[in-house]
Order: sequence, then C-alpha cells, then structure tokens
Amino acid sequence: MTFRARVPFKGRRVRVTFGTNHEGWSRERAEVELERIMEKVRRGTWTPPDEGVPAADEPEAPETSETIHVTISRWWQKKKRDLSPNARVDYKWRYEHILAFSADKPTSEINKQWVDELRDHLAQQPAKTRREGSDKTLSPRSVNHVLEVLAQVLDLAVDYDMLDSNPARGKRRRMTVKKKRRPWLEPEMVLDLLEVAGEWEAELEERKRPDQCYGRRALLALLCLGGPRISEAVAADRGAFDLVGDHWRIPESKSEAGERTVELTAFASGELRRHVADTAGRGRPVAMRKPMFPTSKGTRISQNNVRRMLREVVKRTNHRRDEEGKTPLPPVTPHSLRVTFASLCFFAGRDPAWVMGQIGHTDARLTLEVYTRTLQRKKVDRALVWRLMRFADEPGEWPGAQPNDPTKRPMAPSVSSGGDVRMPGG
Repeated sequence: MTFRARVPFKGRRVRVTFGTNHEGWSRERAEVELERIMEKVRRGTWTPPDEGVPAADEPEAPETSETIHVTISRWWQKKKRDLSPNARVDYKWRYEHILAFSADKPTSEINKQWVDELRDHLAQQPAKTRREGSDKTLSPRSVNHVLEVLAQVLDLAVDYDMLDSNPARGKRRRMTVKKKRRPWLEPEMVLDLLEVAGEWEAELEERKRPDQCYGRRALLALLCLGGPRISEAVAADRGAFDLVGDHWRIPESKSEAGERTVELTAFASGELRRHVADTAGRGRPVAMRKPMFPTSKGTRISQNNVRRMLREVVKRTNHRRDEEGKTPLPPVTPHSLRVTFASLCFFAGRDPAWVMGQIGHTDARLTLEVYTRTLQRKKVDRALVWRLMRFADEPGEWPGAQPNDPTKRPMAPSVSSGGDVRMPGG
C-alpha cells in the first residue's frame, strides 16, 4: 500500500509520494509528515519535490481506480481492531472468498450485476468439511455472511465517494435461508446427560486415569444451566467464579453486551463446588488465576476438546435412553445447550429481558423465539425444572404464580401441569 498526500500549493494541488507500507510507512506516519509539510506551507518555506509536480499548463493526471483488494485492505485495518481473535479468523475467511473471485475489480465499477455473479459463484464453492469426497457446497447462510462483509466494505467505498450507493445492500442480493427450528433438551434429558457424564468420570477414576477428568459433569452443567458460549466456558478462570455468592463474571467477549455477571442456580453452583473439591482432592487444586476446567497438564482445554467430549456423552446417553425405552436426544451442540438454558429459564418463569442479559444477547430475536415456543407447551415437569433452575434465595418447592412483588425475581408467564397459562399476579 502506497501512502501519498495532495498538498495545496500556489493555487494547485501537488501530489507527494511518501512510500509504501513495506518501507515502514503507515497512515499515522503519513499524517504526521503531512502536518509537517503544511506547517512549512503556512510559513511559505516549503518547496514541492520535482517528482509529481505538473507543469503550470499541464493538468494533473487522474488517479488510477482503486481495486476491491485495496478497498478491503482499508476496511480491514479499521475493522480488525474491534474483533476478537476468533472473529478475525471468521471475517478473514469471508473476505478471502471475495478476493478469490475477483481481487482486481475496480471498486468504482462494482454494480448489482457483479454482486449477483459473486453470489452465484459462492453458491457453487465446496464447503469446508472433514469428509473426503464430499460434494457439499457453501450453505445459503454462509454465502450471505460473505455478502454482508462485501456490503460493509462497499459502505466504506460510498463514504469515500467511490460509489454513489451500495450495490451489495438489499434482500434481492441475498440467498433465501430456510428458518431452522432450534432444538433444546427437555429437563429430564439434561439430568440424564449430567448423570452419564458423571458415570464416565467415575469409570476413568476406576481405571486410574483421573488425569483425564477435567470436570465433564460440571462443565456440562455450566453450559446447560448457565447459558454461556463455548468460548466463554473454556476461557473461564477459577477467580471469575464466586461460588459463595453464586455468581460468574464473564469479561467482555464477542457479544455487544460487553462484560456481564451470570447468576448461577443452586444446582449449577453445587456442581461447580464439587468439581473444585474433587480437583483439589486429586492433588491439583484450581488456582484463582488458572483455568476452571484445566487439562491434565494444567493448560486450558480447547473448544474442540469440549465438542469431542459432548459427542461422546451424547452417544452414551442415547445408548442408555434406548435401553430404558426413551426417545433419543435431539442434535446436541454447544449452541443448542444455550437454547436449552433459555427454555429452562422460561419454564421456570423468568423474565425475557433478564434471560437476554444472562446469555449476553442484545438482539431479542432468539430469546423471543424460544419464549414463544415455551408458551405453546402444554405439559412440563415443573418440579424437575425448579430443581435445576432454582436460585439459593428461592424456596425449595415450585412457588407457582406469585402476586406482583418488586422484591421478588421477575416472573414470566408459566405453564401449569393442566395446560393453563398462568400469568404473574393472577
């Protein structure tokens, strides 16, 4: 990237070339140099360099049109400062698809037809999959993610007067995405999942392999009953948990909600206390500045570790439920456990605004979707829900509908065993 400046001098604009980024130039350095030049211009002591100064009767040569590659570079220098490391990897994957399609396209020549051609090209690209020989292509959702990055890049081009309007904006430029019904685990499924995870840890203890126990049951309890992202769970340090006050402080993550404090239910807090005690009993106490769920070497577990563990626990749970004649679990992912947390909150009568704050959402769409679906349920095991979702300062038995009381936790409409929707205060 070459840094230049246009300096007003004696009624004309003189182009001054500073250098490239490979020569150590940056926007900040160029701005400092430009200010130094302008100070000399104001004093009348600046003389333009011989190169790049047009003759008095010769018009200034027009600039070469900027390519989409350069525009993406400008946008990325600003964007990446506000992204987490994981988000940077995701955004880089998106804009690389644009560059692979046409990196030399002049930004000023991009129109709606070019955007549609890019969309059709992306729809035919192979998806990143572990299965060899797979003919799976990018999903409509992935294609739209790439087009959203293009729209952000072209917003910058509009700001810089390279385009009159943004051709990548609008629903017609996007692919149609089929709305998925997000699954969640029923309360008794959550209990089975935790029990199987605990039995797995006991097996490892009997085989004298306690080094492979990193709190499977406690980690799953946190994911199901606390609603964090998987990245937030693996990044959690012991010092972020107040297991006396039943709170977990999550620092600022990719969520626009920023830092938040999660209230831990009595059940989840008890699981975490047992995990800390068991870890200390194995001679590996968890220090305050160390990971809450460490590996055998004391390092931080990865998200892939958790996903592999979750797949194995689900497999074991389904085998057990099949023997008992129960239905198998729905597809289980770390994100479906967040949806499970939201559904349990609503079954327990929590307020949607409070639930949004717990899971770190600023967009209410997911929360309200789950909320609406829970209202449609006619039967739910209220006693089991309350066992999982009760806080330490709440009664041990299901309180049912309570009169409006500002000293109580906000209660949303709950479903009674007979199928009636019971509103707070009635």
